[in-house]
Amino acid sequence: MYNAKYVIVEGCAIVFSAALTHKDMVGYGQKVDGAGFVRFDTKVDSYGDTIIVAKAYGRSVSLNIDSREEDSDIITRQISNPF
Repeated sequence: MYNAKYVIVEGCAIVFSAALTHKDMVGYGQKVDGAGFVRFDTKVDSYGDTIIVAKAYGRSVSLNIDSREEDSDIITRQISNPF
């Protein structure tokens, strides 16, 4: 399974290649709420639709910030909500 990196900057998720550092994805002076790694899975929701679900974990060494439990929900909501 492919694992990517992510940062939550001012409430918005940025998901990117694990070949880059977390620090490279954040602008100077931007507030980072959470950072780490993310993997994606699928599940069937209550309507019978298959949806993508994110699972955030770990930490960013370059930013010295841990992932948070709510990061998974932020990423899932952002990638699955077309509006």
